[in-house]
Amino acid sequence: MAVVYCFSGEHLYMTMGEARSHGELAQRAWITRPGQGVALFADGSVPADQSLCRHPGRPPAIYHLRASQSPGLARHPVTGELRVSEHGPQGGDRLNHLVPGANYGWPVSTPGEEYGGGKVGVGTGREGMEQPAYYYVPSIATAGLAFYQGARFPDWNGSAFIGALRALHLNRLSFDPDGKVTEHRLLSDLNLRLRDLSRGRTMIFIF
Repeated sequence: MAVVYCFSGEHLYMTMGEARSHGELAQRAWITRPGQGVALFADGSVPADQSLCRHPGRPPAIYHLRASQSPGLARHPVTGELRVSEHGPQGGDRLNHLVPGANYGWPVSTPGEEYGGGKVGVGTGREGMEQPAYYYVPSIATAGLAFYQGARFPDWNGSAFIGALRALHLNRLSFDPDGKVTEHRLLSDLNLRLRDLSRGRTMIFIF
């Protein structure tokens, strides 16, 4: 179970991804922790903000539910929205827009399939399950996530940058005002697995 986190203001946000070989654990998220996201104050206490996920019987820190492995978590520098990169099965790696209380459907709702073929869940579009902001078919093996905002590359402002472990490039997603998402592949000539990203004042740092 991989854990990624980010600080925003007073809050610490964490995702606890579920290994794809045990997807059923994500759908039992009240009992087990895999597949959850949580929100805490830096001292470990739980925010009282009622905009966070609240439901009888849920641990009070839960922010979102039922995600697969989530190697990257970042907040948009302008809108403040939380986004997370997520591993799918064979096909269907995702960028999710995190909504308090949302169910991201793993492993019931996914655009991918089993390795070697075979259906996973019921496909996409199931009612009550959040759909991705963008997904990759075939999978790129999503890694770290960062947003760019700066004067040096104004055309990149607001873009999401995601490392691609299998596809060996730096993936950039740009977002049009009408909601269209466009994919751009950078640095593929390096032929490297790009695992983690960090946003500096003027550029994206790659690790």
